Amino acid sequence: MSYAEPLEGRRYLSALYVSPTGSDSGNGSLASPFQTIQHAANVARPGDTVFIKAGVYHETVTVPRSGTARKPITFEPYRNQSVTIDGADPISGFTAGAGSALTTSAMTWNLGDGNNQIFLNGQSLTEAQWPNAPANPTSVLDQNFDTVVAASTQPGARGFESGTITSPNLTAPPGTYVGATIHISPGDQWAFQTGTVIKSDVGSLTYLYTPFSTGANEPPRTGSRYYLTGVPATLDAPGEWYLDPNTQVLSIIPPAGGLSGPVEAKHRQYGFDLSNVSDIRIVGINLFACTINTTSSSNHLLIDQLNAKYVSQRMDIVDPFSMDQTPHTAGIIINGSNDVIQNSAIQYSSSDGIFLGGSRNLVQNTTISDVDYAGGDDAGVTVMGVNNRVTQSTIFNTGRSGIRLDSGSDQIDHNRIYNIGLLTTDFGAIYTFGIDGAGSQIDYNIISNVHSGGFGAAGIYLDNNSANYIVHHNVVYDADFALKMNPDSIDNRIYNNTLIGTQASVASSFGADMPGSVFTNNIFGGPATIGPGATETDDLDASVVSFVSVTAGNFPLAKGSAAIDKGLKLPPFTNGYKGNAPDIGAYEYKGKAPVIGRQTKPVK
Repeated sequence: MSYAEPLEGRRYLSALYVSPTGSDSGNGSLASPFQTIQHAANVARPGDTVFIKAGVYHETVTVPRSGTARKPITFEPYRNQSVTIDGADPISGFTAGAGSALTTSAMTWNLGDGNNQIFLNGQSLTEAQWPNAPANPTSVLDQNFDTVVAASTQPGARGFESGTITSPNLTAPPGTYVGATIHISPGDQWAFQTGTVIKSDVGSLTYLYTPFSTGANEPPRTGSRYYLTGVPATLDAPGEWYLDPNTQVLSIIPPAGGLSGPVEAKHRQYGFDLSNVSDIRIVGINLFACTINTTSSSNHLLIDQLNAKYVSQRMDIVDPFSMDQTPHTAGIIINGSNDVIQNSAIQYSSSDGIFLGGSRNLVQNTTISDVDYAGGDDAGVTVMGVNNRVTQSTIFNTGRSGIRLDSGSDQIDHNRIYNIGLLTTDFGAIYTFGIDGAGSQIDYNIISNVHSGGFGAAGIYLDNNSANYIVHHNVVYDADFALKMNPDSIDNRIYNNTLIGTQASVASSFGADMPGSVFTNNIFGGPATIGPGATETDDLDASVVSFVSVTAGNFPLAKGSAAIDKGLKLPPFTNGYKGNAPDIGAYEYKGKAPVIGRQTKPVK
C-alpha cells in the first residue's frame, strides 16, 4: 500500500497579502494588501504564498489555477494571526413579533428546508421543532424525541409510501403539522430519514416517505423515535428559530440573555472550492459554517492546522442509504488523490466529518467530533476511494459510525474512537458492509463506549459478506460487541487483539459462516462466536489474563500475565516481540506503547 505523505515546508517565492482593511485595487503588497482572499487567489501563480491578516472573511475562495509539485500555491495567516472564512452572513433589523419572538426580513436567501442554519455568538440555534430540544443539551447530538405507539403503512405513487403513526403526545389541533418535515428512525432504527406530513390529527399524523434503498423493509413501527420541524407551530421555546419560506421572515425566540451578540445565517457552502486544481496548500485557517470542496482532479493538496466548525448542514435525509456507493457531498470533501489533511480539528457536521472519495489520501493527527447529528448513514470519516489511510486521529460523538469503509486496500491505524452511534443502532466504530477489503488493515486502534439498542453496536464491524480484512493489535472495550463479523465473513484475519465486549467479544448473525477466516493470538472478554469455516489458535479468555487496570481501560499486560510469551509467531505482524515468543493480545509486555489518537505536537 502507498499513501500520501505529510508535506515539508518550502521556501517562499513570492508573497501576496490580504487584509480586511485592504483594497482589491491595491497591488497585494504588505503596504497595499488586497481586501479579499478571492482576489489574491485570482492573482496567485505557482510558488506564491497568500498571507492573510487577522479577520473574518465572508466569502467562498474559488482557486482558479493549480500550483506545481515544486511550486505549490499556499494560503496561510500572516504571522500566525487568527483568520476565519465565514460561510454565514450577519442578520439584523429584528423587531417584536408574535408572542416573545423577534422577527426580521433581512435574511434574503433560503438554502432550502433542512439546510438553513442560524447562529448567535458563533453557536448554532435550534430550528423550531416538536418536541422541543433539551434546554441544556450536552452536545449537538443531544435530542428529544417522541415515540411511536402504533404505526401502519400504505403504498403510494411515484415511489412513496405513506405511514400513519399514533402517539398520545400529539395533542395539537387537526392540521397543525401538515407540511412539516418528520425526522424519524423507522424499523430497526439503523438511521433517520425524513418525510412530509400530509395529515395531522389529535393523536396521529400521516406522512409520505421513500422506502430505504437497502431493500430491507424498514417502515415506521412501535418504538420509532421522531421529531417535527418546518411549520410555525413548532416555534415555542427559547433559542428556536423559524424561517417562513413564503414571506422570508426569520423569527427567533431569544434564549436567556436575549440576542446579546451577533446573529448570522448560513449563506455559502464552501470556504474553499478547490475543484479541478492541484498542489494547493491551506495552512492554519479557521472555517465557520462552510467546508472545502474538491473534485477527482484535485490532487496533491495539503490541508494543515485547519479548525473547522459547522462544516455542513443537511438535515433532510429522504433515504439515508442512497449514497453508500456514490460520492458524498458534505463534510470536508476530498475527491482527489494524494491529498493530506493533518493537525486539524473538525467539529459539527450534520453528515460526514471528512469524506475520502479519491485514492492514496491521508488523514493524520486530526480530531473529528460532533458529526452526523442528522442521524444518516454517515461517519466521522467515510472512505470510498482506495488506498486511503486514517491514522493517529481522535473521533468521538457521532450519530452513527466512527469510520466507514466503502472501499479496499485502506489502512485504519493508531486512532482513538469513542462515544459512537449516539442516534442510531447496528453500527460500528469502524464499519464496513459487503466490501472486499483487499488486504485493508485495521490495526493499533483503541475503541470504547459503543452501545445501541436493536441489533447492538460493535467496536469493529465487518458486516454482511465483508472479506479480506486484516484486524490486528486493536483494543476494544465497553462495547456491546468488541468485534462483529456477519456472514459470510470470508478470509478475514484477526490477530493479536484485546476484545472485551459487554455482550460478546466476537459476535455474528444468521449462522455465523466465516469461511477461511483465522483467529490467532487474541484475548476474548465475553463469549466468542467463531463460526463454521474459521480456524482458531492461541487465543485466551480474558478471565485468565492479568491487565494493568481493566476498570481504568488500561489493557497492557501485568507482570506474570498468562498471555506473556504464549503467542504464535505471525510475521510481519508480531515482529519485534520481546521474550521467547509473541505475547497474546494487543500489547507486548514491556514493549513500546503505540501512539494512539491525535497528539498535541503537530506532524511535520
